Amino acid sequence: MITRALYLAGAWFTIGLVVMLLAGARLRKTSLALSLTWLVILLGMGDFWALITFGRPLEVFILTGVVACLGLICIWKLRDWNAFGQVAWLATLVFTPIFLAYAYSIIRAANLAPGSYIAAHMFFFLQTIALLVALTHMFENTDITCRVRWHNRLDQISPAPGFAPMISLHLPAYDEPPEVVEATLKKIAALDYPAYEVLVVDNNTPDESTWRPIEKLCQELGPRFRFFHLDRWPGYKSGALNFALTQTSPSAEIIGVVDADYQVDPLFLRELVPAFTDPQLAFIQAPQDYRDFQPGSFSEAMYYSYEYFFEVPMPVRNEFNAIIFSGTMGLMRKSVLQEIGGWSEWCVTEDAEASLRVLKRGYKSIYFHRSLGRGLMPCTFSGLKRQRFRWCFGNIQILRKHWEAFMPWAHWIDPENLLTGAQRYFYMAGTLQWFSDAFNFAYVCFLVAGGTIKLFSRDFTILPITAPWISFALIFILLNLWRLVWVIRNAQRLSWGLAFRSMYGMFSVGWVVALAGFQALIRSRTAFLRTPKTLKNVPVLNALFATQWEAGVGLLCLILGVTVLAIAQPTLDTYFVGGLLLWQSSLYLVAPIYGVFYKSCD
Repeated sequence: MITRALYLAGAWFTIGLVVMLLAGARLRKTSLALSLTWLVILLGMGDFWALITFGRPLEVFILTGVVACLGLICIWKLRDWNAFGQVAWLATLVFTPIFLAYAYSIIRAANLAPGSYIAAHMFFFLQTIALLVALTHMFENTDITCRVRWHNRLDQISPAPGFAPMISLHLPAYDEPPEVVEATLKKIAALDYPAYEVLVVDNNTPDESTWRPIEKLCQELGPRFRFFHLDRWPGYKSGALNFALTQTSPSAEIIGVVDADYQVDPLFLRELVPAFTDPQLAFIQAPQDYRDFQPGSFSEAMYYSYEYFFEVPMPVRNEFNAIIFSGTMGLMRKSVLQEIGGWSEWCVTEDAEASLRVLKRGYKSIYFHRSLGRGLMPCTFSGLKRQRFRWCFGNIQILRKHWEAFMPWAHWIDPENLLTGAQRYFYMAGTLQWFSDAFNFAYVCFLVAGGTIKLFSRDFTILPITAPWISFALIFILLNLWRLVWVIRNAQRLSWGLAFRSMYGMFSVGWVVALAGFQALIRSRTAFLRTPKTLKNVPVLNALFATQWEAGVGLLCLILGVTVLAIAQPTLDTYFVGGLLLWQSSLYLVAPIYGVFYKSCD
């Protein structure tokens, strides 16, 4: 019964997702008639194939009836999506639990030794969590591509004549190159806005010759620029920002954060400030954009992997008032920031954590979908890894601190928690997605164990594998990889080649993200890992040494995969395990390549 349901759901999933990938972005309208027609066609195609293959019309029709009812709910709930997106999401929701039920049924049916039984259940648990996280990515990808009506998408704000509240721009700095900060301050000085001040807070820079030129420049730029140097100041970046808050002009109504390397557009404030005519608006966030990368380079591919967050998850979250405040290029109402107690100094992603506390109080947020400033990407791959470690660790700090606020019963426990269901979902999903690379590494460990066992033993197995399980696991993996590249290409308007390289750019930092995920589970705090802003010529051996763990895991998968394919008994599961080992080797071996060839800040 479960096997037949799996094949039928697999047919719906494959047809639905393939059609969505081929045509989902092209259909720019929605209609109930079209949605119902495509739902009937998809179910009819799957039913026809299932009846010819298995017979059992009663079972087929019962399952189809249940799915048809779910389809009507999807069409109603997702009425801002086109028909292909609605039905593809439905097929994914149906296929995933049936696949998991089938996977568990083959474990229960197998006569496993105690060790195999424990290993199989551990793998099933990992598989379940990974698929649930994959569903969150699938929802975002489908929403960004198949949504035809946007209610909150914003790249232009109507001017508000006469509305020009005082703005206090805070620029934290630690051991920053003077020439980088100088360029940033001169761009800020050219802002087309009548009422603003700039507070530059240099905290803990050890070399006086580094911060003195910045202090001098602030004096030259006039009285609206104020410079502060702090020695042995706690709290890292958030500590500097909290100090700046205490020094802010009493007349300032809005706080802006600008990183030391960002060159803002002259209209930065003119464009964003009118949004604050809405008294319920707490913060507005523009994209974090970057400059100084060469076309065709590894840094270009990494640039688009950065842009992915601001082109896919942020617009989706904005529809549900669930964006994060990502710091630089954002403005926040000062009274709200003071109301929540300022920036949290225990969290290394203090900006995202603050936005959660703001939304818990029922305020509104806006994502402004147009770049108004550009900064510097990490200049070396090692710097890139440090940055990703901090981002991952900080988001998991948020999860550890606030997980109860995401639960369905949160409002009953804390009546002051005004998060909506959508906000709880997106913040929970956004933090859990940082575990994706940790899940993948755990999956690699199972693959390596499985490959080793295939070489030396026929009596022990980690997971009983059948042809249907292999078939649909491969379909799921391949279609989801295609989906990721396809979404990168469509959302960011890239060529297929550049989209593929950007995808590998995301994978190249998988090891350090996995490491941060594991460490954040066992310790609550970490040092604030600063991202260097100056380019240094890194010797090839040093660059390779900085990616020694990725290279080691990648080479292990490569050697074991080739050995399994060459020596182990030639069965379907042998080819499956060997092929997956080779695929995983590419995800880790791309890191040494980036380590040697990636550079920015040219």
